Amino acid sequence: MSLKPLNRFWPTTGLAVVAGMRTMAPLSALSSYLSKAPLPMLTGFPFGFLQKKYVAIGLKALTLAEMAGDKSPDAPARIVKTGLIARAVSGAVVGAAIYKSRNGNAIGGAVLGATVAIAATYGSYLLRKKLVASSNVNDPTFGALEDIIALQSASFML
Repeated sequence: MSLKPLNRFWPTTGLAVVAGMRTMAPLSALSSYLSKAPLPMLTGFPFGFLQKKYVAIGLKALTLAEMAGDKSPDAPARIVKTGLIARAVSGAVVGAAIYKSRNGNAIGGAVLGATVAIAATYGSYLLRKKLVASSNVNDPTFGALEDIIALQSASFML
């Protein structure tokens, strides 16, 4: 009887999609998950720090700050260079950590995570702009709905 490989693709893809919506949410979800059940495969790995409880708490605070800042009229679009890079890095870190923790190739996970995060950044940006333009609902309200979707999705992926 052969063992089934641990699923790496879908959790990475799902969390990278969330990274396209909210940079910190997937990192926070993964860190919270790992801090409750640290994995030996991540010990000594560059992203092994995600398993620490204080990192999970800090990332939760940063996630809340990001969500509050998103409602500001002065918030830059997520597709500006720095926002896009941050989301790609978030997806890459999540992908590398998931792949490494599940006996996979961390570089492959990072590439997958970054690629999906960039695509999701543009997709979620364009969708939100289209929804605002075609409805009587204002942008911060759609932003709050996006927050709920991002948090629920991130927690569901793990």
